[in-house]
Amino acid sequence: MNKEKKRIEPMNSFVVGIDLGEKESVATYMAPDGDIKDQFKFLMTPEGYSEFSKKVPLETRIAFEASGSAYAVTSSLRKLGYSDITVAHPKELSWITKSKKKNDKVDSLKLAKLHLVGMIPESHLLEEEERIFRDLLIQRVKLGKSISSIKNSIIGYLKRENFFSTLPDTNDNFSMKRRNAMKEITWGNQKDLVLKVMLDHLEFIEKQTTLLDTEIRKMAKASEDVKLLMSITGIDYYLASLISSYIGNITRFDSSDKLASFFGIITSTKDSSTIKRRGHMSKEGSHTARWALSIAVDTIITYNKPIREYYDSVKNRKGSGKFAHVSTMRKLIRMIFTMLTERKEWKYENPGLTENKLSKLEEA
Repeated sequence: MNKEKKRIEPMNSFVVGIDLGEKESVATYMAPDGDIKDQFKFLMTPEGYSEFSKKVPLETRIAFEASGSAYAVTSSLRKLGYSDITVAHPKELSWITKSKKKNDKVDSLKLAKLHLVGMIPESHLLEEEERIFRDLLIQRVKLGKSISSIKNSIIGYLKRENFFSTLPDTNDNFSMKRRNAMKEITWGNQKDLVLKVMLDHLEFIEKQTTLLDTEIRKMAKASEDVKLLMSITGIDYYLASLISSYIGNITRFDSSDKLASFFGIITSTKDSSTIKRRGHMSKEGSHTARWALSIAVDTIITYNKPIREYYDSVKNRKGSGKFAHVSTMRKLIRMIFTMLTERKEWKYENPGLTENKLSKLEEA
C-alpha cells in the first residue's frame, strides 16, 4: 500500500477505531468529546458486519491499520454505506502508538483517539483497476525471475555435463538455434529426461509471460503517465507501467524528495544534538518498485551519454559504483517527478525513438 499524507479532521464527529483480527475484530466507538460510547467485538463475516452497522451510524469516521485484509474490510464497509474510511500506515502508526501495554482493546482505543484528532498517518488504497494492473505487473516480474533462474539451471547443467561448449555460437544463449540444439542432445539415460523437463518448464513459463504481456500492453495504452515515462531512453512500456503503477497520482507527493522517500532511496539519518549520522539507503517501501527503478537506471546509463557522465562523475568523486548508482536513481526520480507534474517529455528524449515505442504499443 502506498503512503499518503496525514489527514487533519475537525473534532465534530463520532469515530471508530478497529483493531482487525483474522476472524474477530475489536471496535471502539468514540464521541467528539472523547467519551467512549461503546467497545465491542464483531466477527469478520457478513453477519458480523451487520451487527457492526447496527451499533455504528453511517456518518461515523472509521479507521483501522493496513493489513492483508484492508481491501476486503474497506469493501465490506462501503457496501454497508460507510464512506469516511481511513486506512492507517502501519509503520508510521507504530512510531506514534509505541506502548508497553498492547492488546486488541487498547489498539482499538488508540486508533479511535488518534482519528478523533486527525493524527492517523494514512495509507493509499488502490482502486480495483489499479490493483489488477499492479497484480499483472508483479506476476510478470516473478515470472521473469523464474525464467532467469531456469535458464541459469540449464546452462549450469549443460556445462557440468560438458555439452554447453558444443552449442552453436550465437549472441543469445537461448536463441532458437541453440534451443533446437539443446533438444537434440541425448545421453541415452535419465539425463535426457532431466534436460527435457527443464526445457519444457522454460517454454511453459515463457508462454505465461506472453499472456501477461498482452494484457499489460492493453492497460499501458490507456495510461498517459506510462506514455510520458516511455519518452525516457531505455524505458519501454513494461518498466514505465511498473514505475507508474507504484507512483500512482503524482499529486500525492509534495516534492521529488517525498517521491524518493516513497521508493526508499533516501539516506537513513540518525541525528542527536550536534552529531549527524548518515547511513545507507533506507530501503523503505516496495522492493519491486525500487528494483524497477534500479533496472531503469542500468539501462539509461548504457544508452544516454549525459546520465552516464553523471554516474561516472559521482563514481570517480566518491569511489563507489554503488553510491553512484543510488545517486543516479535519485536524479531519475527528480526527473520523473518533473515530467509527471509538469506533463513534459524527458529532458534527453529522442523523439524518433519515443514515437517508435509508442507506435509498437498502439499495435498491440
